[in-house]
Amino acid sequence: MRSLLEANNFTLTDSHEWNLCWSTSSCKSYMYEGLNEFQRINHFPMSYEITRKDRLCFNYVKMQERFGREEFDFVPETYILPNEFHDFHAHYQRLKQTEPKRNLWIVKPANSSRGRGIYLIDDLNELNVEETSVISRYVTNPLLINGHKFDLRIYVVVTSYEPLRVYVYKEGLARFASESYSTKVNKNNRYMHLTNYSINKKNEKFVKNEDKEQDDVGFKWSLTAFCNHLEQVGIDMDLLWSRIFDVILKTLACGDSYVLQAMKKNGMYRSNCFEVFGFDILLDSDLKPWLIEVNLSPSLSPDSPLDMVIKTNLLTDTFNLSGVRKFDRRRESLNKLKYRAKMPGFHTNTVAT
Repeated sequence: MRSLLEANNFTLTDSHEWNLCWSTSSCKSYMYEGLNEFQRINHFPMSYEITRKDRLCFNYVKMQERFGREEFDFVPETYILPNEFHDFHAHYQRLKQTEPKRNLWIVKPANSSRGRGIYLIDDLNELNVEETSVISRYVTNPLLINGHKFDLRIYVVVTSYEPLRVYVYKEGLARFASESYSTKVNKNNRYMHLTNYSINKKNEKFVKNEDKEQDDVGFKWSLTAFCNHLEQVGIDMDLLWSRIFDVILKTLACGDSYVLQAMKKNGMYRSNCFEVFGFDILLDSDLKPWLIEVNLSPSLSPDSPLDMVIKTNLLTDTFNLSGVRKFDRRRESLNKLKYRAKMPGFHTNTVAT
């Protein structure tokens, strides 16, 4: 990101006269105060309402209550721990009687990333309820490619919430687990269950992408290569993408009221912020998309030639869509005064006023 900006004549500054503020975490509220129309921040205030796993769960349930479960059915059954432990316990016991082979759950820290702290349980004695986390029913019938489980990293750029303007990047990543999936679940084999690149790259079996032109080799593919593969086996990609778009828009709707309220409170311009979300989507064997999580600051590390191409183009498009440009406030003010001075009927005392 920094290299891209420097190549376009941007320089780092400690001054408040910045054009772009890029943060890898949520911004404090004071950073949104007193912005001019041309300043851009890469996070909307309160975006964490859909990127924190516990807040996404809370807001998703609210939407289910408002619009019905049939409209919001793309997140596996999830509970916030420890607050909702009793509800989870009752659900777990019911499944133990009715579907014991599918009573598998995945536990994730509420505000973590890169697969840290994730584990699977099929026994309540294995559950740690001391820290805030979410526990979700594990999707036991994932769609497989070459015998491996995978998820999709789909990049979504929001440039405005009022009106809502959402762009889905046409390229992204399909990220594979580095060991073959088996219905005989070994819950301790993270390389079989988790698709996080930061975890699987540590596996000696991991095959890394070495050539950007070979984007369907190894355990990280381009989204284009993934779509081409599904088309070749007869999958209706238009239908699949319509389902994924539905998930994206409804997820954003879970948090838009918080964002709008915060922007209004800070007296912001609607164009002051933009957001690059990383949506992680899992497909099951029925081609139903499941939302695994939404990343506030998806990794921009160019760990492979494929990463370099995809993420550089993503950032270039994002800066163009969000209107990031060099802007000198003092020079712009002088230009406006010079323009006004040339207007008929303009008097010098107007400038003093």
